[in-house]
Amino acid sequence: MKNSTQIWLNPLLSSFALTGSLLLCLCPNSYAKGPDLSPYTASHGDTQELAQREEELEELPNQFSPNPLLQSEPDPMFLELREGDNLTDEPREELATFLDELNLEAAALLAAGDSLTAFEIWNRELRLRRYLGPAEELAALRRVAAIAWDINQKLQVRWITQRLSQLKDEFELQETVDLSLLQALGLAFEEVRDRLSTIEVYQGILTTAKERENSTLVKQTLATIAQIELDWLEYDNAAIAYEELLGILEEENLLPGEEPPENNLEFTLEDSNLQPVLIPTPIETLQQLIFIYDRADEPLRAITAKERLTSIYIGQSNFQPIPELKIAIAEDYQLIGKLNLASQYYQEAYEIAQSIQQFYSASEALQKLGDLYWSQDRQESALEIYRVQLLMDREFYNTYGMMEDYDRIGQIHSQLEDYRQARSAFEEGLELATQLGGYRADYFQGKIDKLDRRFRR
Repeated sequence: MKNSTQIWLNPLLSSFALTGSLLLCLCPNSYAKGPDLSPYTASHGDTQELAQREEELEELPNQFSPNPLLQSEPDPMFLELREGDNLTDEPREELATFLDELNLEAAALLAAGDSLTAFEIWNRELRLRRYLGPAEELAALRRVAAIAWDINQKLQVRWITQRLSQLKDEFELQETVDLSLLQALGLAFEEVRDRLSTIEVYQGILTTAKERENSTLVKQTLATIAQIELDWLEYDNAAIAYEELLGILEEENLLPGEEPPENNLEFTLEDSNLQPVLIPTPIETLQQLIFIYDRADEPLRAITAKERLTSIYIGQSNFQPIPELKIAIAEDYQLIGKLNLASQYYQEAYEIAQSIQQFYSASEALQKLGDLYWSQDRQESALEIYRVQLLMDREFYNTYGMMEDYDRIGQIHSQLEDYRQARSAFEEGLELATQLGGYRADYFQGKIDKLDRRFRR
């Protein structure tokens, strides 16, 4: 007596193994070699053979070929299968095993260089995967999409994208939102680099998460949307998502100076095939906002984000990052022409860096402050700053820094027509340049020679 599996499976399945003979039987043209259309063949080859090969070339998939993933015809080996059928455990397991073998066969063909046949088999697998349910199909679509993208199979990527769009439309018609399926769909759209569809799916997840008051999923989805937009250099959209996420973290009293517990690992994904989403900490969120606003040339927003981040570090008594943040804020103020505030923040950066013995940052703050004064024609103030920087660089044996300090001091003395002081500074710079193996020695010698010519006039 036949069991249920034997009834629903076509008898052909039992008579063929997944070998080259099966593939040849099912796809007799798939192993044909590409046409040889060389001039020799065209002029000397058999006309009938050439015509046959040209016909084969016309049959190759192209942009006008029908999408095999949208075909509704039943598979010749599974004629009794219908989409939506509830397979019992045994036939379901046997179908899944068969499809896994198809996947392995396609991968082997691709490794052997036969991409055409490989994707024919994968497309057959993808069509049959839908009988195992949308979760199984989405996982397979995502897997094959990654392969197609990696080897630049644009037509295959387009076909998969069209099938994903079809599934998206079907999911939108369902009365109950299945978040795990939407998450899988979003990841699949990411794989085919369809940004707009990806964002639409995640916006749908975000809306549902808010309706269900699932705070964890809201934060995860905002972080996902923000990162996708950032990856595509859509800075405005990324900033909107990160700002909303930061607002939620503030409402949860995670600012200032607090972090989520347990390394912030919160999981809501139901499908084990999907990657867990890590919610950024407040510090990480602000760092991303700073990056975005800096790249987008929005100094006022960058200043606000940097000030908020500074407040968190102060709340944590973590002063190490503060000098660099103060310098960055000063640069932003300088960029928008608020030079007094820029000077104030450079000085604050120097003082904090000195207090925590962060001498590189202290020297950097002094140099930028001196440069600011110099740009304002406040040469005496700039000289004073550069001399302090010189003392600091000398104390820490920063030979290169000292050489640069003497260069700036010499240039300012030249502008002030104090040529003897200028020559003395350039001589010190030349000596240090010699110690550094002659780096910039010609530059300093040129400065000295120019001053000497001026003295001789």
